[in-house]
Amino acid sequence: MRAETVGFVVGLLAWASFTFAQPTTRAEVIEDQRDEKTVNLWPESQSPLVDQVNRLVERGLREGAESGLGGNGPQIVLGGMRSGQGTSFGVGYRRSDIWRERLGFRATVRGTPRLAYMMDLDVDFKTLGTRSSFVNLYTKYEHSPRMDYYGPGHDSLEADRTSYLLDDFSTDLNFGFQPSRRFRAGLTTGWVSVHTGTGNREGVPSIEEIFTPETTPGLGQDTSFLRWGGFFGFDYRDSRSGPKSGGFYGIRYRVYKDLDLAKFGFRQAEIDVQQYFPYFNGTRVVALRFSSTLSFDKKDQGVPYYQQPTLGGNDDLRGFQRYRFYDDNVLFASVEHRWHVFTALEMALFADAGKVVRDRGDVDFADLRYSGGIGFRFRLLDAVVSRIDLAWSREGFRFMWTFSDIYKARY
Repeated sequence: MRAETVGFVVGLLAWASFTFAQPTTRAEVIEDQRDEKTVNLWPESQSPLVDQVNRLVERGLREGAESGLGGNGPQIVLGGMRSGQGTSFGVGYRRSDIWRERLGFRATVRGTPRLAYMMDLDVDFKTLGTRSSFVNLYTKYEHSPRMDYYGPGHDSLEADRTSYLLDDFSTDLNFGFQPSRRFRAGLTTGWVSVHTGTGNREGVPSIEEIFTPETTPGLGQDTSFLRWGGFFGFDYRDSRSGPKSGGFYGIRYRVYKDLDLAKFGFRQAEIDVQQYFPYFNGTRVVALRFSSTLSFDKKDQGVPYYQQPTLGGNDDLRGFQRYRFYDDNVLFASVEHRWHVFTALEMALFADAGKVVRDRGDVDFADLRYSGGIGFRFRLLDAVVSRIDLAWSREGFRFMWTFSDIYKARY
């Protein structure tokens, strides 16, 4: 880590420790909130052009943090691409009032200095739905030339790090029922085409230099999938980003049919459980999460490595490198203790545990990998729009800065 980064982190920790040392009562929290309402988001005197750019950034951050928020019009978008490709930024455009509010969409184009890029389109067919139903189409193309791969399994070696190129083009149609804000269930169908190739990470060998198709299913074998299934979610969190109370319970089940090679047909079940316990007038929160992905191979077929669930990175098992562990099945659990520092910032102590395994019968709490650390969550209008995490594991220390909240609901 560069010296200036270390200096920034040390200074930030020292400042946060001093702030946290001050007594935080309910009266002080209310006073902070009152003061915040009297301050503009961008208080400095700036040119009209800078003010406009700031408004576009705010709109994009809010849209990314809380689906459904953010005004119509152009946006500046930060983050949202695959981890490890570099800092991503781009532009977007959103409309929710087309055809007398019968149709809405959001389109973005994003990229990184490392030449990764993504284009996506999210369309909400309001005319086909009702107050208790929905129809949604999402399509995406993403080019990621710096994906990491360490080999299959829980005992893969950090020294075997390789890189590969991953291109995927996907379209999914989701439709279902949402009789209330808390309950959501439906069906999904879609298509995805995948291309892999030589990686482009400096100082790291490409995947085909270390691994073979026998050890890494799908290596050098491009294909397309038809996928379909269903999902269910019960969400009673008080906020979709940075919640302080409530919980989320969801499951998604999908079937993948290999259209080109007939070698990689499989099924996957994804489970996500979150629970939040506030105390001390809501200025302290204990957040718990449990998630698991289980794969079911078809006869004489398997899961290609680029479709396997992973552990490690900015969103789970944070003390390990991105995509550190690959295999057919994954188990993950995490706990965070969060506390209010001031209106725009909260801090957290966290611990993560998880494992990947080849056989579903080995999905248990034995032989887990562990990591832990401290984090900073930056809020805008009650939504977490950016976070910094400092994490440790048996493989070292990681510094993470992302434009997304932790524990995001996936469906």
